[in-house]
Amino acid sequence: MLRIEVGPADVAASRFAIAPSFELAHLVRSLYGIGSGAPIARRYGAAFAAVRDDPVVRTFAYLQGPRIGATFSAPPPEGMGQTIEDDLAVIRSADRAVVASEIGEILALRRPTPEVAAVLDDPALLDRLADGMAAVWRALLAPEWPRVRAVLERDVRFRAERLTTAGWSAALVDMHRTLAWTGDVITFDRQQDETIVLAGRGLLLVPSVFVGEGLAVYGDEPWRPAVVYPARGAGLVSEEAPAPTDPLAPLLGRTRAGLLVALATPSSTTRLAALTGASIGATGDHLKVLLDAGLVTRERIARSVLYRRTPLGDALAG
Repeated sequence: MLRIEVGPADVAASRFAIAPSFELAHLVRSLYGIGSGAPIARRYGAAFAAVRDDPVVRTFAYLQGPRIGATFSAPPPEGMGQTIEDDLAVIRSADRAVVASEIGEILALRRPTPEVAAVLDDPALLDRLADGMAAVWRALLAPEWPRVRAVLERDVRFRAERLTTAGWSAALVDMHRTLAWTGDVITFDRQQDETIVLAGRGLLLVPSVFVGEGLAVYGDEPWRPAVVYPARGAGLVSEEAPAPTDPLAPLLGRTRAGLLVALATPSSTTRLAALTGASIGATGDHLKVLLDAGLVTRERIARSVLYRRTPLGDALAG
C-alpha cells in the first residue's frame, strides 16, 4: 500500500499538470514491450521503426522501468503549460549527483546491454539523452500532440469542475480503482509499502494517455511529488479523423470539411479537436462558422454541448 500524507498547506498547493516527457517515456516503454503499456501505443509502431535501434533511444527506454524509472529522464512537470522543450531543458541541467544516484538504483536491479552501458558512461549523457528524446518526439508524438493534449485537457476540465463544486476527494474519486482520499491520507494499492509526506509541497495530479491502467508516482527528493493517472477518454487518441470528401474541401476548407464529415456522430468540441489534431479554440472557431452557415446545430446535454449536422449539413457531407 502506498500512502501520501496531505496537510492543509498541501491541499492549497496541489494542482493539475501535463507531462510531455512522461507521455513520451511510457509510449516508448510500450513500444519496446516494457510493462503492460497502453494498447493505443501499437499504432505508433511504424514510425518507431526508424528510431528503435538507436542506442540513445534504447537507453531512454532502459531508464523507464519496468519496476522503477529514473526521474531525471522524465521529470515531473510544473503545470498545464509544460512543453517538451521545458522538459528537455530540465534534463540537460539535472543535478549530476541525483542522476548518478538514480542510475545506480536501476543498475542494481537490471543489467544494461553493452550499448546502453556505453551511453550511460558518456560524460555527455544528459545532452545525448535530451537530443535523442527530441528526435523520438518529432518522429512519434509531435504530429499528434495537439490531439493527445486535447484529451489531457478534457480530463483536467472535468476534474477541475468537480474540485470547485465538491473538493479534492471528489476530483480524485475515479482516477483509479484503488485510489482513495480519506481525511488527510491518499492511499492506493502497490506491491511495496511506502509513505510519502508532502510537507507543504503539494501534489501534482497528471493525466496520461500512455500510462495504461496503472498509476505512476513521483515521490523521491528533490522532485515535486506527483501522481500520474489514466486520462478519461484516452481511446480518442486512437480514433482516426474521417477524410473529407473531395468536393467539400474546396468549398469549406479542409478543416471545416473534416469537421462536417466527423459530425456523422454528434460530438463535443473537445472530441472533434482530438480527432482533427486542431486546438480546441480553433475547432470552436470553425464550428461557429458552420453553425452560422446553418450546416450544424448544437444542444446542451447535461454538462456537455454537442454539435450535430443539420439536414443541409447532411446533404453536403453526402
